[in-house]
Amino acid sequence: MKNSSKILAVAAVALMAVPVAHAATVTSDATARIITPLNISAGNSGLRFGEIVADASNNGTVTIAASNGQETCTTVQCLTSDRGAAAFNVTGEAQKTFTVSVPNSVTLNGTEASNTGQSMSSTLVASTATETLDNNGAASFNVGGTLTVGAAQAVGAYSGSFVVTIDYQ
Repeated sequence: MKNSSKILAVAAVALMAVPVAHAATVTSDATARIITPLNISAGNSGLRFGEIVADASNNGTVTIAASNGQETCTTVQCLTSDRGAAAFNVTGEAQKTFTVSVPNSVTLNGTEASNTGQSMSSTLVASTATETLDNNGAASFNVGGTLTVGAAQAVGAYSGSFVVTIDYQ
């Protein structure tokens, strides 16, 4: 009996020496906020290079500034007509910043019998790479470019299209 009492006493002491594990818990929150999606619309009739008289023997350019729609003509004659930068209006979450992406260029293809198969190319540039929506959730920007007109470019109308992409930063 004495031995079993000693064994029980040793076992009891051994159990007291073992650290007691305990669990701890905490509660955390999960949150989300849905914001107004971005929306873009064309503010005018697009990027317009106007009426141009091509040079008979030299390439020329027509540049429409993205910032203010001002034109600069080199080696070609630009006549008075409707020309200007493409304007875009954006709506979304007030005070949020978004990015603007435009392709590097657009091809304008001949649209009449007199210039079928003919084309011209224009580089493109946005007036801004990033913009912040105002307190009403609105902003605008422009796209301009430089059109290269070939020597003795075929007479007729030319057109093309490009895609503008916007995204929240």
